[in-house]
Amino acid sequence: MKINKRNPKHWLLLFAFMGQGILGLVLRWATGHKHRDQKRQAVVNVILYGHKLNGNLLALHDYSRSNPSIGLRPVFLSMDGAYCQELAALGVDCVWAGGMGCSRILAGATALVSDHGLHSLQPLLGAYQRLGLRFFDVWHGFGFKGFDADDYRTLHHYDEVWVASETQREQYVRMAEFEPAIVHPTGYGRTDALVNRSHNPEGIIQHLGLNPSTCGKLVMFAPTWAQDDRGRSIYPFGCSEQKFLGALSDFASGHGVTVLFRSHMNSGDVSGGDYPGIVALPGTRFPNTEALLFISDALVCDWSSIAFDYLVLDRPTFFLDVPAPFAKGHSLGPECRFGPIVHGMEELLEGLRNALTDPQRYWSIHGAAHLSTKQYVWGPYADGNATSRYVERLQLLCGH
Repeated sequence: MKINKRNPKHWLLLFAFMGQGILGLVLRWATGHKHRDQKRQAVVNVILYGHKLNGNLLALHDYSRSNPSIGLRPVFLSMDGAYCQELAALGVDCVWAGGMGCSRILAGATALVSDHGLHSLQPLLGAYQRLGLRFFDVWHGFGFKGFDADDYRTLHHYDEVWVASETQREQYVRMAEFEPAIVHPTGYGRTDALVNRSHNPEGIIQHLGLNPSTCGKLVMFAPTWAQDDRGRSIYPFGCSEQKFLGALSDFASGHGVTVLFRSHMNSGDVSGGDYPGIVALPGTRFPNTEALLFISDALVCDWSSIAFDYLVLDRPTFFLDVPAPFAKGHSLGPECRFGPIVHGMEELLEGLRNALTDPQRYWSIHGAAHLSTKQYVWGPYADGNATSRYVERLQLLCGH
């Protein structure tokens, strides 16, 4: 759940979550905070905490559910009651942060894995650790945006932080001042299904209301949100929504393709208007980004970290020539834009046309940049086994 600090209801939820966190501490202490029998438990509870059950958290959830012999029971914790009901209907073990179930799961869990920090649990982190709860992080992105130690001050106190690669580990230690001992390269679990090609493309396309036999090739447009540049438009080249999406719509109609308009969760529920050939898939309503990437034949983005997930698929990627909206510079720099950088609408449409009709030419020009960037960003960790490395770390640190 994304917190809106201007919404009084969200403040009430934060306070309710804090109350449950305090109660969970009391219960944990009263029931034997060291969990003396923990190592003998057949199944241990692992709390997954984030805005949505997606990305790396979803990968760990699905892996644990599919492999019961590893003895991990994933429970998703959320402040969004309606979202919990949605997940429960899908068979997900989910707990609302404002209800009594929250304190009970906090009292009995062995580990908590987050991808967006802790919200109301942040002040209680040290107390829970003293009572035996282990904290791990699987951050939600590895991209262009720069950062410093202040951005990750809560994570400095975690037991471990799991990162995409040695490159990201080096950045965490150098730029964010992490203790090297707690930062472990594992890869990102969410890329496993991309690398292993384990998604069902036809099923995903049908779930979106499209017909796999008639929708043609799929092009994803995925701009990042405003970030540190308030008032920034998600549409490039000074175009209005009507001009930019209108041009994409004409391109889609003229070439028998479908454009998937993927707006970031922080951009709100962008509908994209009524444009033939364009399907709006905002992050607020379609959180499973990897499934959408898997069905996309080409990607158009600006400075979104989504590009590096897509990189493991080895498909055409176009970068819009717009200013980076980052106040703290870059982590991965502009040199990591591994596909063509397009400077205007006509250049974008021409590039898409050529890549979709003559992919050999695209790869003859940009293949080397794809390969070198993938090696730098991911190294050996985009191998389809990242989630199993999560489990290995959990089992090692939790003594299970």
